[in-house]
Amino acid sequence: MKKLFRWPSILALTLILTFVLAGCGGSANSNEASSSTPAESAAASPGASGSVDTSKEVKLKMYLIGEKPKDFDLVYGEVNKLLKQDINATVDVKFLSWAEWGQKYPLLFASGDDFDLIFTANWAQYSTQASKGGFLEITKDMINQYMPKTAANMYPEAWEQAKIDGKVYMLPYNYKEIQGTFMLLRGDLLAKYGLKVEDVMKDSKSIEKYNEAFANDTKKPPILGGGVTWWGMPMYLPADKMRNWFGVGDMGNYHFYYDGTEASPKVFPFIDTDAFVEGIKVAKEWVDKGIISKSAMVNKSSDGDDFLNGKVPSTGGNLLTMNSKYIAVNEQHPDWKVIAADANYGNPVDMKPFIQGGIAINRASRNPERALMMLDLFRNDERYFNLTTYGIEGKHYKLSDDGKSIVPLADNSNFAPDSASPWGWRDDKLYKTIGGGIPDYQTMRDNMLATAISPTLQSFVFDDSNVKNELATINNILEQYEKPMVYGILKQSAEEDVQSLRDRLKKAGSDKVVAEVQKQVDAYVAANKK
Repeated sequence: MKKLFRWPSILALTLILTFVLAGCGGSANSNEASSSTPAESAAASPGASGSVDTSKEVKLKMYLIGEKPKDFDLVYGEVNKLLKQDINATVDVKFLSWAEWGQKYPLLFASGDDFDLIFTANWAQYSTQASKGGFLEITKDMINQYMPKTAANMYPEAWEQAKIDGKVYMLPYNYKEIQGTFMLLRGDLLAKYGLKVEDVMKDSKSIEKYNEAFANDTKKPPILGGGVTWWGMPMYLPADKMRNWFGVGDMGNYHFYYDGTEASPKVFPFIDTDAFVEGIKVAKEWVDKGIISKSAMVNKSSDGDDFLNGKVPSTGGNLLTMNSKYIAVNEQHPDWKVIAADANYGNPVDMKPFIQGGIAINRASRNPERALMMLDLFRNDERYFNLTTYGIEGKHYKLSDDGKSIVPLADNSNFAPDSASPWGWRDDKLYKTIGGGIPDYQTMRDNMLATAISPTLQSFVFDDSNVKNELATINNILEQYEKPMVYGILKQSAEEDVQSLRDRLKKAGSDKVVAEVQKQVDAYVAANKK
């Protein structure tokens, strides 16, 4: 499933609000590589026509962001049987977990890791790695030759949104997405604590009642930090102070926002806002009350897994993700009487840009042609799409009589819909609804659609080339000084620690970065008014 970011699914208590979310070269091994020259020359100048030579078997390697489902190898065993038949290739998939992807992603390029494809998005280092030369440029000629079905079906605006300085470095998904933020709560615990959903979902702070009751009851913290990892935001976000805020840019953990309703928006670093200070204060209060674990900063587990295993009382994320988790939890723990709740608090959600998810080709890939051919199948062939998105028919799901929805089966929890991170090739024409999920799913989606807006900078992509050094220094400072703060660990008061951080950032060149972001935003707005 940004900033115009898609945040990782986090503990429900963290409540990553939808309006905040809007605006995630080495050589091949000798036995796997083709004899062609590496990526750039091999794919950038494809032949004008004719079939592609697939006589030599190719083993592709792809990185996805998320957690590996239990039955993943079983499902992709079936995928590879098809790939071998269709394009004489197989794919080995590696997962970058939510807890570590931010740190490991850039290292893949810096270390010369031998891979071919990788998930990317406006919230997942697209502009950063494209500007560093990590991704292969993808041209229309390449699409026409190696991805004919994609060429015929891709939304034109998706291609335009993926451009950076007129060039495209990713294949954005072909899906019109609206996400929102939702939570799953345990109905049995609400009843035990004498609470109702409306009591704990009134606003972003009222969930504290539920979590405090859990902490007092179990003597364990309800927020372990799983899945949050280090992403530069407090573990509490005050909705009332962040009305109509949308994220912008790709600056690592240095987050910028703007009012999405403004025609000519002014950007501002989140660290410079009162909302940031309040977030730090509440995080500190929750640590003191035993709500946030004192070891949250180093916890590597997924919050979704922690919820499923009964370690925490809630989990949160976008509607599609919560729908899948709802099915899995109900299957394993029907006695929990799990409840889904809207956590947007009346804030408008955003219509996501197509670059919310996609797949890029490693510039050092020796097999970009076959990688593109595989993506063409994943995006457009229902056999591949259903396998990678829903699992094995008859084992993980069955199709409804009309073929437009799926019904989860007994082994669904081992490969839940969307659980294998297939977001990079999601497509409107093949994506199906899920039976047995959240009872009010459609109502929740309709409520989002009724308030949804397309924020001004929806498709803006930041180019950091003029402030690379400043951003590197700033992110180092954030790693050292801000990281403990967002988990509620302070040296002095929230106000004093935040001011000290702001001073350090100013010395590191934060003013220059702000000016550069605003300059590019103004140019983007002017260009789109023409």
